Amino acid sequence: MKDRILNHMNEDHNDVLALYVRYFNKRDDVKEARLIDVNEEEMTLHVNGNEDVKVKFTKRTEFEHMHLEMVKMAKIARKELGIPAPERYKDKSHLQEEEIKIEINDFIRKFKSVILGTVTEDGEPNVTYAPFLRFRGDDYIFISTTGDHFDNLKNNGKLEVLFIEDEEKSKMISARTRVRYKAVAEFLERNAQFEEIMDEFQQKDSLIKMTRTMKDFYLVKLKLIKGRYIKGIGKAYDIAENGEIKHITQDGHVYGHKEK
Repeated sequence: MKDRILNHMNEDHNDVLALYVRYFNKRDDVKEARLIDVNEEEMTLHVNGNEDVKVKFTKRTEFEHMHLEMVKMAKIARKELGIPAPERYKDKSHLQEEEIKIEINDFIRKFKSVILGTVTEDGEPNVTYAPFLRFRGDDYIFISTTGDHFDNLKNNGKLEVLFIEDEEKSKMISARTRVRYKAVAEFLERNAQFEEIMDEFQQKDSLIKMTRTMKDFYLVKLKLIKGRYIKGIGKAYDIAENGEIKHITQDGHVYGHKEK
């Protein structure tokens, strides 16, 4: 439940996180924030890339009711700071869009590996896979210099990722639930953040206890840009770069709500 909240807020409502700190903690200097932890009393946000700040909820809140508490606090902060909500939040179909976003987050966070589509130096397509971790709203892979994708990412950076339902769990092989994204890869340095992320990785894959110390392995942060989510026949959704979800009909038309 906690991971769902962190992922959903960081991926789909990142615009409001700084507002929590600006209004409830009276901090005018906050430009950006990421949600890194929550409990029944408060949320913890990483602010301006260099500081962790706690923001108290208006009341003690159980995890199952936390989304409503955060929505209420967002409305208060926007009103008091004079910042209007995006037009699409006022659309009645926004609730359905929110449900789809939560579905996508829940689907992705179950994966321990991801399929990578990269391009060789000669322009040839290449498909591989890598260990995957979603942690505090960010996505990571752990790769070796011996993997084809390593050189491809270093040389041109072109990347798509695919998460696809297990064949054994699918009721229809030709309509397996899946989500793909165009992505940007960022190679990370070995520092305190690296160790914290690798501790989480190690809980999912015991082999990483050994490979995390090897110098030819690299932790790579993925920024998911835009993509498509398919969960059955006639149930395809485009995911825009701004996080907006649009339903695609069988005749190719796209339906959804647009920001003015």
